[in-house]
Amino acid sequence: MSLRSNIGLPLLLVATLALPALAFSAPSASPFLQEDPDEVCEAAIESQVWADVIAKCEPLLSTHDESHPSWEFYQQNVEYAHTTINYQNQQQCLESAQSGAWDTTLTACPAVIAANPDFLQGHLFLGFANQAKGNTAEAISSFEEFLDAARANPEMAAQLGEQISMARRTVAITRLEMGDRAAAIPLLREVAEADPSDAEAHFRLGFALLQEDDDTGAEESFAAVIALNPDIPQLPQVLFLAGQLAYNAQEFAAAAERLNAYIEREPEGQYATDTHWMLGFIAGRNTDESGMMRHYGAALAADPNNPNARDANYSLGVIAFNSGQCNTAARYFNAFMRLARGDSRAADVEDMILDIEDGVCEGGF
Repeated sequence: MSLRSNIGLPLLLVATLALPALAFSAPSASPFLQEDPDEVCEAAIESQVWADVIAKCEPLLSTHDESHPSWEFYQQNVEYAHTTINYQNQQQCLESAQSGAWDTTLTACPAVIAANPDFLQGHLFLGFANQAKGNTAEAISSFEEFLDAARANPEMAAQLGEQISMARRTVAITRLEMGDRAAAIPLLREVAEADPSDAEAHFRLGFALLQEDDDTGAEESFAAVIALNPDIPQLPQVLFLAGQLAYNAQEFAAAAERLNAYIEREPEGQYATDTHWMLGFIAGRNTDESGMMRHYGAALAADPNNPNARDANYSLGVIAFNSGQCNTAARYFNAFMRLARGDSRAADVEDMILDIEDGVCEGGF
């Protein structure tokens, strides 16, 4: 029986208070009609509705003194209620993530993380859920929180190696796609070091380093991709970029190998004309007249006004002239003269054009 039942109001007063209830509602503020907080708490405990236990009993831990006979009982039940609800949320977070119920994941997992920040998987599951819902920024934030929590808890992180690698790779690639190379490059290095066979990570790292003017680092990453020889759509681009880097560094043997491999894969590709220009120059250094005719010829056909066109027309004109290919020589020489603009070789070319017109096509110089 509650303490309130022992107040002992006079019978007449009780009857007087009861009669108006037949016609009117009793004032809500009447202290005699308020529920006893202790009874409400104890009813919630008895019902085992743990959210109600927290709502009804937890405030009593502040309003009651620890010497109150029920204080310890309330505290134990409140703690148990929090533990039970957290476990239920944790199970819901896990099960919803495993089944792909992402809306539930987005609801259940934050509650678990708030109660237990060391629940690493919660951040991971939120990353998956936000990623599936198209919330890119939120997904990356959750994956980064997962990685930060893993760094702070190496013992637990040791059990989540695969998940950590996945999260790190996702963050690195997404950050790079968002244009945040400063954040992406260190992560891409970690990804590539952790899995040397990850050709895409090497490619993306190389491309990012190239944009940062780190030619040496970019070349190393591209070389790793080429060594793996993966079946990825980026491989031709890697061959071209690696060849161009070697060409710029005057490592012409390596450049030729990579650029020829690019042309074999994509003879009409995006970088084909630039590749022909470089291979034509390399062929000239090697006195490979056939290679010069092939590559400079292809480059000129695609881009006759290129800054390299004057030298290419001159070289091909001379080769054709010396081999008796009069019409071909004349075509290249006339193209050279169109671009000459004071070139010191112009007088010699004019003489050769006259020789061609006079029927003299070889011999000499």
